Amino acid sequence: MKMLIAFGLLFSTPLYAEEVVSSLYNCTHKDTSLVRQVMITHQYPGCHVTYIKTDETGNKTSKVLWRAKNSTNYCDNKGFDFVEETLQKKYGWVCVDENNK
Repeated sequence: MKMLIAFGLLFSTPLYAEEVVSSLYNCTHKDTSLVRQVMITHQYPGCHVTYIKTDETGNKTSKVLWRAKNSTNYCDNKGFDFVEETLQKKYGWVCVDENNK
């Protein structure tokens, strides 16, 4: 009976954890009205970093840049470095983390 209860509890839990957006960077540039976003999403124990571009007509395209199966720190570090080093320092975008103002 104990085995049946344990089996039931194991398979009654969701197979996929809820996703939580830990950081959402909105980036603007003085030379353009375009917007760039970097979204760092935790799905315990994994994560992914998504880069979102908005064009002149408001259409959005997105691409997952990094993902990890067992770590959220990996995505936090990769996403932060991409925002700081690539978007801000290299290309002059100004980015604000909307989730951690």
